[in-house]
Amino acid sequence: MTTLIAGLIISIALLSVIVYFNSKKDSKKKFRANCIVAALPLIIAFFIASIAVIPANSVGVQYSPFKGVLEETLPEGWHFKGVFDNIYIISTEVQTSTLTEITGQTKDSQYVEMVIDVKYKVSPEKAYEVFKQYRTLENVAVSLVSPTVQRSIETISIQYNIIEILGEKRNELYAGIEEELTKRFAINGIQFVSINFTDTDAGAEIEKAIQDEAIAKKRVETAEQERLRVEIEAQQRVIEASANKEKAEIEAQIKLIEAQAEAEANRLIAESITQELLQKMEMEARLKWGWVTVQGGSVITDIREK
Repeated sequence: MTTLIAGLIISIALLSVIVYFNSKKDSKKKFRANCIVAALPLIIAFFIASIAVIPANSVGVQYSPFKGVLEETLPEGWHFKGVFDNIYIISTEVQTSTLTEITGQTKDSQYVEMVIDVKYKVSPEKAYEVFKQYRTLENVAVSLVSPTVQRSIETISIQYNIIEILGEKRNELYAGIEEELTKRFAINGIQFVSINFTDTDAGAEIEKAIQDEAIAKKRVETAEQERLRVEIEAQQRVIEASANKEKAEIEAQIKLIEAQAEAEANRLIAESITQELLQKMEMEARLKWGWVTVQGGSVITDIREK
């Protein structure tokens, strides 16, 4: 519209100058040619006003003074439009809002305060709805993002107690908040990208209580580990004693078997020594050594010089 008005003013100014300086000697043909030249700025302005350029990562929302806001948005690139239409550029790039003093109540009636960086972007398909409700991205951040994050945190945090939120279920809480934000943003034409919890605080008193509980829990875990260690060592000693007992029993059995075998061998030897064998041994000894007397298996040798 500004371009069109500027072209109109320039054309009127040029036409006024032509009329003022027009001489009666000038032909009508020359006068008409001068009028066309004077109208050129207005023609150029009309042409420029009928073109819309949508930058990258953006969509254009078209407003017509005759039809109002058109539902069909313009993608990035060059487009023709009505000369009296206005094009509002809506960025579809990722936006970041840093939110402080966002609070959530827990199921044990405690409050946790968070500092959050939330990333989001306008859905190109829903840019028309976003524009109709909020007009600008600044309004989206203030009127949509901040209260939606607050309500989402309140919805999820009430499901946990303060110990769980600041302890073992913190990640579960964050995942629930992300899921809730995704649903709430989508209803309003916004795509949820990510959320970063830069700080989560429940106050000094609660923080100290949680720290004390963590210390006590660590002591219990240490004591339990010590108990398990003692039990394991005792079990190992029992196993070693049992192994030693089995070893001793095996060795005793081996010795018993060896003794039994030796006794059996001696018995067989004793049974094998007969009177005839003794007499033979005596005779062989006499022949070799001289006078030998064999008595009950013992040999007495009388060695004489020959």
